[in-house]
Amino acid sequence: MKKRILMHSLLVIVGCLVLVPPAFAAYIDPNTGGMLFQVLAAIFAVLSGFILIFSGRIKMLFFRIMRFLSGSKENAPAQKDESKG
Repeated sequence: MKKRILMHSLLVIVGCLVLVPPAFAAYIDPNTGGMLFQVLAAIFAVLSGFILIFSGRIKMLFFRIMRFLSGSKENAPAQKDESKG
């Protein structure tokens, strides 16, 4: 019985050590924060420029996909009626 209690206690302690993250002091250097901000600002500028330049093509692609998903054949080429000769 004592072995069972000891094993149970040991499993609880090991479980707590594995599941509970250690309390580390999180510190970000102020210069690192500034560099991170500059990188994120550059990424945002590139993405917004890309969207601005290619907005017409992005809209066209979006509407083509929506038209394809809805099954509309609005812009499909007209088929010839072969019965009229």
